[in-house]
Amino acid sequence: MQLIAITGMPHQPKARFTQALIEVLSEETDRLALIDNCDMPLSISGVTRQRLAGGCVCCSLASGLISQLGRLDADYALLPVSALADPGALASILDSLRSEGLQITTVSLIDILTQIRNPYLSRKLKYYSDFQVYEPFEFSEAVQAAIGMPL
Repeated sequence: MQLIAITGMPHQPKARFTQALIEVLSEETDRLALIDNCDMPLSISGVTRQRLAGGCVCCSLASGLISQLGRLDADYALLPVSALADPGALASILDSLRSEGLQITTVSLIDILTQIRNPYLSRKLKYYSDFQVYEPFEFSEAVQAAIGMPL
């Protein structure tokens, strides 16, 4: 299984990127899962959705994420993460889950406001992710990179 974690601040770009991933991956497999840990529930159709609410998967919901991933029977799992997630703590949790059966890719969506108002967070998002997408958000290449397709 490949887990694609989607981090960053703005909710709408996370929802659009997640939907773009679902559209591409749905053509490849019907074994696709969405584990929603966004600040607001995602209104996305076309995929089995499980909500992890009331905290963040980097700390208070880490055990819930671990058990949920253990029960999933999917080729791909998408994990849009709360804006409150600490990139370092999330990376630590995800690194502990890596195995031959679970490949993990972390994508950070970094908006201009975060770059200006919180450059430290922008650097952490960049450091702890496999790749970044900056505003203005263009998702076609990012979707291909996230699922390991050649650009």
